[in-house]
Amino acid sequence: DAATALARSLAGSSGQWPDEASIAIDVGRATWSGQDFRPFTAKASYGPKSITVDQVKFSQGGVTSEGSGRFDRTDATGRLSLTTNAASLHDITALLQPFAPNLAAQLEKAAVQPGPARFKLALDLARDPASADRAQAKAVLDLEAPQIKGTTTLTAKPAASALRNFDLDAISRTDVGLDAKISAEQGNLLLALLGVNRIAAAGSGPAVLDADIKGNWRAPLRVTAKIAGVGLDGDVQGTLETTSGSWSLPAADLLKANLNLRVRNANLAPLAGFGAQAAAAQNARLFARVGLVAGRLSLDDIDGLIGGARLRGRLALTLDDDRQIDGELGLDALNLPQMFALVVGATGHDAAEPLGPGFLKGWRGRVSFQALSAALPGGGELRPIGGTIKSDGQSLTVENLKGRLGGGDVAATLDARPNANGLALSGRLELSNVDGNALHYRSLAMPAGRISAQMALASEGRSVQALTSAFAGNGTVTLDGVSIPGLDPRAFDVALRAFDAGQITDDVKLRQIVEPLLTTGSLAVASAQIPFVIRDGRLRVSATTLDAKDARAIVSGGYDIPADQADIRASLITTTIGNESSRPEIQLFVVGTPDGLQRSVDVTSLSSWLAVRAIDRETRRLDAIARGEPPPSYPSSTASLPSPSGAGSAPPSLTDVPVPGRDPRRTRPGGPRQQPPPQPPLSGPPPGSPPLPVPPVAANQQVAPLPPPVEVKPPPGALPPRPKPMLRPPLVLTPPGSP
Repeated sequence: DAATALARSLAGSSGQWPDEASIAIDVGRATWSGQDFRPFTAKASYGPKSITVDQVKFSQGGVTSEGSGRFDRTDATGRLSLTTNAASLHDITALLQPFAPNLAAQLEKAAVQPGPARFKLALDLARDPASADRAQAKAVLDLEAPQIKGTTTLTAKPAASALRNFDLDAISRTDVGLDAKISAEQGNLLLALLGVNRIAAAGSGPAVLDADIKGNWRAPLRVTAKIAGVGLDGDVQGTLETTSGSWSLPAADLLKANLNLRVRNANLAPLAGFGAQAAAAQNARLFARVGLVAGRLSLDDIDGLIGGARLRGRLALTLDDDRQIDGELGLDALNLPQMFALVVGATGHDAAEPLGPGFLKGWRGRVSFQALSAALPGGGELRPIGGTIKSDGQSLTVENLKGRLGGGDVAATLDARPNANGLALSGRLELSNVDGNALHYRSLAMPAGRISAQMALASEGRSVQALTSAFAGNGTVTLDGVSIPGLDPRAFDVALRAFDAGQITDDVKLRQIVEPLLTTGSLAVASAQIPFVIRDGRLRVSATTLDAKDARAIVSGGYDIPADQADIRASLITTTIGNESSRPEIQLFVVGTPDGLQRSVDVTSLSSWLAVRAIDRETRRLDAIARGEPPPSYPSSTASLPSPSGAGSAPPSLTDVPVPGRDPRRTRPGGPRQQPPPQPPLSGPPPGSPPLPVPPVAANQQVAPLPPPVEVKPPPGALPPRPKPMLRPPLVLTPPGSP
């Protein structure tokens, strides 16, 4: 370095080269641009007629270079060859670092496997047959290294006078042509060498790059390049120029490009910061107008297909380590579960495996998006949806996420950031006036009507399994004008009519009549609020009353997310039969996975109520007979009932309703019970005697009320006990005048 400075000082301020010079150097250690060469040998000379390099030989680390050449200045012809051998490509990278730092950086990032590497440069000069004042220059650079091979050929036709006078400025204005062909055993190695491994990924297998560049060094160059490999097929056309006046390919921060990009097949997962195995970004197609200025890549007029979804919009990002991203994207379809898995790094991992880096780290900026439709977990679809994704390099926030579902509005926010326990998630979700038919998780669905909800959610963990088990939150679901299927209150009226007709002999028969009828209709609820809590991945709903016109339902239960098990309980109580202290009730239970729910009906409470009702009626009848009053009559149900499809038996006929005063339990399925034999008449007045006088009863005279019935509850399912007949005491008559 000091000798070079001395030579420049001897040349003077004009920088004129001497007309003739000869130099021979043979040193054990030389320092050039910060590099130590041991040894360094050079022998060269030039004069008015020729330039001769007899020998150049130097070693640096594990790299040995040797070359020689001769040029005729009069004819502008000659040849120069230089060969570099190294124990590994890494050693050559260290040698290139001071002279071509960008090229050295790309070779270093390529991470070529250890093994011998060789660079060979051959430069030929010849006369141009078509023009006597120009020369034909051809430089061929060959690279051979483990897993990668390449040949780059540079051709030019500089003015012969510029070569004779070493006029570098005139030489740099010469039109050139560059043809490069680079092949790699693995496509990702080639992408890393080109510096686009942050944009695309290739499949496992070889890949080849063919590039052709034509133009002037000081003007934009016309570029045509094509890359092909396993899972990789694309080409670019456009212009390329340097922003600093010096070339060191590839040097993204020194280049300015305006290209038309056509990618017919690629994995664009790295473009969004996902792992290369992200299935949603494989087999992607992308057409865009690409601009590159000072290391900032912009993609405008994007039109592509990623994960089966059409993609439009624009995107701008930097190619350095501190990646900045800004853009606006539009899609025709978006899969929210897949997108969430990509964001948190769950794609390609089992539920118990630690999460990957995902989309949380390594970039800053914001990307707004819109989609015509978005698939929800377990089914359902938002149409449309839009929002903004922001990142500060460590955490990610989804803001202003809004969509339409079932004629209503959906709004949500999500925040994801790493912490000591892995990944921490928090968010809010709001539903407003959504049709219940559009809200379902697999086969588990909300009732028809308008649904609104507000909820807050949070979780943390190192895997999907941990995140699921740690889910916590709370919220409220508001029902407005809903119809809950499977809770038809008319089943009570049918049960009463069948019981009074003697068609129910036990709980099995009662269930066979009631269960099919429950599913024929629904319970209309005008308005209700159902609060819920989520703890340790389990959603719980406490007992909540839903009031309807003729009945009410008390619902409770929940859903265990890790176990994928639902447990729903409902008690249907009529409000038109019985009194506040005693009303008939039917209980329903729904359990199982959302895809295999099993429903069961418990009529034990209804059976007990019917038995007590029968006992009360029989007691009232016997009391009336004992007082000499006509037995009370009870009106039968007059509700209009449809014939249930698939029922075990037909609805009871009104003609089977027993005559008032007759005990329905005395009727057997096989026919009426045998009547007891006639009793002998009681003793009375002799024949022909006048009738006994009956005391008159005043019109306003009130009969004393009966005492309240005794609540005797038989065991579930048992028929009411047969009451013992109460006999009237004998009537003793005494003729007038007798003692």
